[in-house]
Amino acid sequence: MSDALVAAEATERGLREQIADLVHARARADSEAARLADRATLEGAHAELSELAGRYAQQSDTLAAEIATLRTSLRTAELELERLRAPAD
Repeated sequence: MSDALVAAEATERGLREQIADLVHARARADSEAARLADRATLEGAHAELSELAGRYAQQSDTLAAEIATLRTSLRTAELELERLRAPAD
């Protein structure tokens, strides 16, 4: 196996792992945003709960943008990997 192919496989694997981590982090941020938003509606709730919910929602949006960027990079890496795996003419 060529060094370029090994490197391309490592790049693809790394991107997939990063995406998986960010998807998990975004799910946690979404969950926290929803939980805090619900708690903010309870009688006697601290006013800052709504602010915290908003911060988690903003974090989720930021993570979504990063995920989209990494998915674009992954598509490029997948194309390169397939190019390297293709039989030479």
